[in-house]
Amino acid sequence: MLIDKILGNIKDTNNATKDIDEIFVDWFDVDKKILKKTSKNGKDIGIKLTKPSKLNDGDIIYSDSKEIVIITIPQCEAISIRPKTMEEMGKICYEIGNKHIPLFLNGDEIIVNYDEPLFKLLEKKGFKPNKTMQKLTNALEHHHHEH
Repeated sequence: MLIDKILGNIKDTNNATKDIDEIFVDWFDVDKKILKKTSKNGKDIGIKLTKPSKLNDGDIIYSDSKEIVIITIPQCEAISIRPKTMEEMGKICYEIGNKHIPLFLNGDEIIVNYDEPLFKLLEKKGFKPNKTMQKLTNALEHHHHEH
């Protein structure tokens, strides 16, 4: 099956009567131009979106009268930090930015993929990071560049 567009998001629809099949896409693959995956129920699916876009958790990529196929971003090990002040927020983001690690926000929480050296650095600087399991969604846009 070849998918070329996103049909909507499961959060915005009522598909209670349809079976749900899932494609698991890791957070670091959501903006790839071409993906080949196998769904939870064993369907081989190629994804090549005609309109450049990133995949989001819950995106519907196929629907018929009996089932829908959605994108699921699985949880992974992450570092979570809740800054106490805007100054602390700036310092934390500066340290993470120096490592060129993608940054995710969820309310007042800063989240990054787990990286032990970064975790230890944040602890050393007194920021009180927590190791958690989370879905990495809501990434801040970042620019790719070479030094």
